[in-house]
Amino acid sequence: MKKKKFIALLTIILLFSTAITFYLIHQHNKDRYYFEDSKFSYSEDRGSPEYDMILKGKNESYDLYSVNFYSRNFLNYTTKIYGLLFIPNNAKDIPGLILLPGGSVKKENEAVLASKIAKLGYAVLTFDQRGIGQTGGYYLNAQEDYQIFSQGKEPIQHLSVYDALKAYDVLRKIKSIDKNNIGIAGESMGGRYAIITAAIDKRLKGAVIISSSGFHVKNENLSYTPYLLSIDPDSYISKISPNYIFMLHSYNDSVIPINDAQITFSLAKEPKKIYVVDNCAHGYCDSMYNELKQDLKIMFGK
Repeated sequence: MKKKKFIALLTIILLFSTAITFYLIHQHNKDRYYFEDSKFSYSEDRGSPEYDMILKGKNESYDLYSVNFYSRNFLNYTTKIYGLLFIPNNAKDIPGLILLPGGSVKKENEAVLASKIAKLGYAVLTFDQRGIGQTGGYYLNAQEDYQIFSQGKEPIQHLSVYDALKAYDVLRKIKSIDKNNIGIAGESMGGRYAIITAAIDKRLKGAVIISSSGFHVKNENLSYTPYLLSIDPDSYISKISPNYIFMLHSYNDSVIPINDAQITFSLAKEPKKIYVVDNCAHGYCDSMYNELKQDLKIMFGK
């Protein structure tokens, strides 16, 4: 009898120790930032998002909400991201899309494209990125950002990707959205963040990249090379597979030439597709609409 009691007690102790170890490992890995081999990433477990969602208006196609959420702080500066969420009328278990604006573009401007996508039957969340619009705060130039990185701290370029990851966490919490069917899209600089985001969190169904490319950084033995490689979408795009990567571009884009987009596209693995129009400038234009519609349908399986 004593032997049975001893074995039972030993079993309880072992189970308790295992539970404590699991808890400590989980807490240690929760919401972590990693940097290795000139790439950065964040853990998938980023905790439950802290956000508010307020109805702003309705029309015959969708309901419009302001959605504001806390993200990762830059140094000691508290960061709150301000966004707009478009949800089609009577939505239930619909796909969701994070739409990242280009550099210096406010969410209200990106709302034009967001509303077009919402009318196709998808929930769309776009937001003011760091240093822009209501979000405000810091957005550093490359030299300033590198100085932060060189001190072993998270630079703005990495944190901007985290904001997109946190937007994904928010969409997963909204009842009318299918948490297992969420993708990401972006224009120009937003497209660069979208590529890295989709590579870091493979639960995203894929990425639609408009008028964007990588930087084609050379792997040179210079002090700042790891930082440059870490923010170059070329370093990440192959990691999106087996999820979808779609690129839309214009032959007339003078901001990011088509050749740059093609170099980045060549680094992606299947499934992938690039679609080029010849009557647009930089950014989305309506000549891309039918292709965008088809790409979203393929990505979401709808």
